[in-house]
Amino acid sequence: MFYLAFLLVWYTLIGTLFLIVSVPLVVVASSVFLVLCTVVFVRTSGQALNLRTPYEAVPVPEPGDVPAYVHYLSGPAGRDLRQIARLTWRDMRRQAEKAQSWLKSRFFGYGMNNYRRAVGAALGAGVVAGALITAVVMAFVVLGALLVWGLLFVLAKGLLYLLRGLDSGLSQLRGIKLTCPACHHRVVYPAYDCPNDGCSHRHEDVRPGRYGLLRRTCACGYRMPTLLLLGSHRMTAYCPHCQAPMAEGAGTAPEIVIPMLGATTAGKTRMMLALAATMTGGQDRISATAADEPTGNALAQLQRVLDARGDTRKTIAEDAVRAYSFNLNGGRVRRLVHIYDPPGEDFSDSARLQARRFLRGAHAFVFVVDPFAIPDVWNSLDPREQREYQSIRSTQAPSYIFEQVLENLNGMGVKARDKALAVAVTKSDLTTGLPICDGLSDDSDAVRGWLSDRVGMANMVRSIEKSFGEVRYFHTTASYTPAGTEQSVQDLLHWTLSRYGVN
Repeated sequence: MFYLAFLLVWYTLIGTLFLIVSVPLVVVASSVFLVLCTVVFVRTSGQALNLRTPYEAVPVPEPGDVPAYVHYLSGPAGRDLRQIARLTWRDMRRQAEKAQSWLKSRFFGYGMNNYRRAVGAALGAGVVAGALITAVVMAFVVLGALLVWGLLFVLAKGLLYLLRGLDSGLSQLRGIKLTCPACHHRVVYPAYDCPNDGCSHRHEDVRPGRYGLLRRTCACGYRMPTLLLLGSHRMTAYCPHCQAPMAEGAGTAPEIVIPMLGATTAGKTRMMLALAATMTGGQDRISATAADEPTGNALAQLQRVLDARGDTRKTIAEDAVRAYSFNLNGGRVRRLVHIYDPPGEDFSDSARLQARRFLRGAHAFVFVVDPFAIPDVWNSLDPREQREYQSIRSTQAPSYIFEQVLENLNGMGVKARDKALAVAVTKSDLTTGLPICDGLSDDSDAVRGWLSDRVGMANMVRSIEKSFGEVRYFHTTASYTPAGTEQSVQDLLHWTLSRYGVN
């Protein structure tokens, strides 16, 4: 009886002592395991984020893909979170296996006494407790990381749409729209070549998005601005529809689109050259420069032909594809002026005329009237004069050309009442002195009266004034000297541009 009581007291004391000793062992073991797992988490996070030896390389754009690096929050951030979770789970499992092996070899080996096994059991319980605590802590860490990533992603998306809206809103407020001078499509946003020397990558849409907010990183490593506000207009811009180069500074100033209307040999090309010379010649308060290389080259070529032959070659369909574009500074305002010179054959072919998209986006029109194509004027000439002017006479009457234009504009849905029309009766240098042109001056009312009352164009005049919101008549000649263009051409240019804020 005494022996049993002794054993009971003994084992009670031993159990109490074991509990007193094992609790610190469990706490220490769990704390050590938690610290080891935390070190594992920090190390694997560094590996995943490439702060140390990278486990996975940053994805480089492949040929055929968008030649730019994806913004961190639009892909790499999620990849890094998955990588951190995968590496942390792998290394923590290895850490647990190491702890298990250490406990087994030190406390549960063959021939070890019960006291040693008891200490091992306490340490094992501590490791298990540490693993459970680590699991709970890691769950909160992962949840916090996901919440932070989600919050940053939402903020980035909000900033993305805010920046896009701000850029588009300011452009709309300033009346800026983009038109390709080659294919005549409306352009939402140009494509840009990477400005880095030696890089040939072209970026179709650099606006804030998947590939960057304020800057886009090209595959070559160059960081490009994503908004016109940030300077994307300084890069070389291209039309995303036809890949043709756009005008320099496209998107920084409102556009004015001016098509030239008239029959073959009416003098549209010479009038366009006269308007270009007026803008770029420095003789007027309006100052302009060619807005792109194609415009500068085409004007120089036309001028060489004019100097050599005394007239320009006939415009063919291919020549009319691209606009003559000018960056214009008129007083306090800047404008991008596109002048289109379609071939005269277009105005007798509705299918070809309908294909000219620039007519839909036109702000004003210049209707070039060849006086020799007016039947009453031509019939008033004697045979010698007719033979003299036959080669420079349009074969189609101005009234026919205008009706063709008006019919096709209506078919395109163009509201002509919202447009301005400058009617330019040309070749004044040749008609001066003709009896039928007596009393014809540069005054708009005088030209209107001459067309309506003197040469039988009353129906055309009424149709013009009924169809267009603003109309003015000019008596001009497209000839010009080193001293400059005729005053009538300057007046025509001023009246046309003044409708759109250029003084």
